Amino acid sequence: MRSILIGNLISAAASVFLGLSCCVNDRRRAYFYQVLESALLVVSSVFFGAWVRLITQALAVERNLLVMKNRFTGRMTVLFSILAVGIGLAVNTEGLLGLMPIAATVQLTLCNYYCTSIRATKLGFLANVVLWGVYSFWILDFASGAAQVVIGVISLVSLRKLARRETTAA
Repeated sequence: MRSILIGNLISAAASVFLGLSCCVNDRRRAYFYQVLESALLVVSSVFFGAWVRLITQALAVERNLLVMKNRFTGRMTVLFSILAVGIGLAVNTEGLLGLMPIAATVQLTLCNYYCTSIRATKLGFLANVVLWGVYSFWILDFASGAAQVVIGVISLVSLRKLARRETTAA
């Protein structure tokens, strides 16, 4: 029980950065916040015994740093996807649900390479919070799970504001 509490406290801090990443309108800053969120989730994963999440989030830290620095290439997209699937499957002890972090990581990895606009990036983040939200509740990471739901709503509002701004500017 103590491990779950500590994990939830760390995940709550990570959730603040995830929320910030979904609200900013600068791609580089969004990925900076994603780096901080993923790094904290690596640590919280230890307390949940969520080894698939630990691996996929560790990969996400490096991937997001590369995206932030505009050094993420097509080859890296393939490499990070293969690593997420390969290592994720090797450490998966959670059955079918353990596939969710793998799917979420591959989805966002593809988004990192193919989504170049802030709109596409935000849509990618939105899809990702749905996958992570379900998984978080499953591993008893209530802080992340609840935050994913709230952040999903915030992302929708942010996307709507962006659409209005684009319509007004056009």
